[in-house]
Amino acid sequence: MGATNVIFSATNALNKWLKLDLPRIPSSDGKRIGTQPLLTDTVTLSWQCHVVENAYQSGKYTVIAVESYSRFTMLLPFDYAPKQDELQQALCFQWIYSLFELMADNGAVGWECEQQVVDQFYQGLNDICWYRNTDLSINGHVADAEQWVKQTLNDQGKNELDDDLVFDLAHHINSMFKRAPASSGKKVKFYPVPRFINDGLFRFAKGLSEFKYEGAVAGDFLNPYDLNTVKQTKPDNVVSLADYALRKNK
Repeated sequence: MGATNVIFSATNALNKWLKLDLPRIPSSDGKRIGTQPLLTDTVTLSWQCHVVENAYQSGKYTVIAVESYSRFTMLLPFDYAPKQDELQQALCFQWIYSLFELMADNGAVGWECEQQVVDQFYQGLNDICWYRNTDLSINGHVADAEQWVKQTLNDQGKNELDDDLVFDLAHHINSMFKRAPASSGKKVKFYPVPRFINDGLFRFAKGLSEFKYEGAVAGDFLNPYDLNTVKQTKPDNVVSLADYALRKNK
């Protein structure tokens, strides 16, 4: 497994809020400039990022980031516009710690492996590129998250997400089925968390996975983007990610 290239795709609103002039994603055919589809595969992982002001002239904001393969959603509250590097650091921090907690809670790695996973994460990131771009297939999920943020704050009479609200709302959003196009062109239905965990095990938990595969080195998780990946077999004491829907609210 080589290093991962990361794309943070910023909407026009986020680009303006950060006071940046980010480049567009290059288009080989000159089409869909500014609305290029985002890809997550063996060597690249992409996030669609947006910002919403929680209420009119509130000065309180929520950055929404949705990963392109899993449609996993992160929510980051701000009461000011951060520098680009600061936002990038906050996104990466929430990414890896959300990932590790989910992997450990689902029995995919041991809780004692936290530092090893974090180290593999930061060592495994290669180029991190920012673009001004909106993937329209992901934007619907971003818009849904925006409505959840605004409605939740309105219902609770608040204008910003505290730590508990961030956790509870993100958990709720990531517990719902998502629909996205498959390589065949047809839309498939899935939960974000199992895909998010599988990707993380493959990239950042080398030698640490508790999930076992036929034909794989012990502790390694096979490439979820390889169509020839052998179906995993797990010991009885490992929670199946396929059963995530049955236990997500327990």
